[in-house]
Amino acid sequence: MPKTLDNWDDLKFVLAMTRHGTMSAAARYLNTNVATVSRRLERLSHDLSISLFEKRGTGFVATLAAERLALIAEDLDHRLRSEIAGMAKGNADLMIPIEIAAPPAVHRQFILPRTSELSEYLPQVILTLTDKTFSQGLGEADIQVRIGRPEGGRLKARKFCDYSLRVYHNRDAVLDGEWIGLTQRFPDADYLLRVYPDAKPSPRYRVESMPMALDMVVQTGLPGLLPDFMVQPHHNLVLADMPNNDLKGELWITYHETRHSDTTLRAVVDWFCSSSSKSGLKLASQ
Repeated sequence: MPKTLDNWDDLKFVLAMTRHGTMSAAARYLNTNVATVSRRLERLSHDLSISLFEKRGTGFVATLAAERLALIAEDLDHRLRSEIAGMAKGNADLMIPIEIAAPPAVHRQFILPRTSELSEYLPQVILTLTDKTFSQGLGEADIQVRIGRPEGGRLKARKFCDYSLRVYHNRDAVLDGEWIGLTQRFPDADYLLRVYPDAKPSPRYRVESMPMALDMVVQTGLPGLLPDFMVQPHHNLVLADMPNNDLKGELWITYHETRHSDTTLRAVVDWFCSSSSKSGLKLASQ
């Protein structure tokens, strides 16, 4: 007898598990408990006679079947968000939630200084900002600002800006090999060594984000690798005199292709992109 999916609501449990990897994390996101997540996934697996997740260490890995179901659920999720936003258009009493996931440096430089401007431009939007440095996909976000252009997937992409990672330090600093680095959870935690050949193998301090790295460089005077859009004249930092001190990168804005007709989301993207050309920021290297 052909298998059918009688409980469409089960798909959100598959999507949450695929995104978060553990039942406890999925339960937190769904505002339920681990027992409910386990029961719903077991029921769906039984009803369809397929395995959905495999236990690996402390987490779970989605099978091909679960990944395919998660894609359907993700598509439905974004279509519903788009339709709900369309229904709210023209009704000033209905608020539209928009979540932007981006590296902390992007939030700090391009979004936080302009939040009051957004509230005037799109007063019906309730904005949520989440930190995401690595490009694992949209997740629960409506919009993601990521490093590098996405490859594949059902995403619309729009280039936001070019930038460079450069080594900066205090004007009076003596370069003796010590430096500021990121924590080891970053794949490029020691990227500075590509530019600063005389640096010691390990940094004097490690921090969790680029904004923290900037603050540490300002406070200690030690050299650190920073995105040029963050460093401003009032920081009193200078470019290190080193060859190849210009590691280029790109920031891209992405959203699910089903949201392309979502006028509210598109308006937020347009507002966001205006910051790269109209912010009036002057880089320290200029």
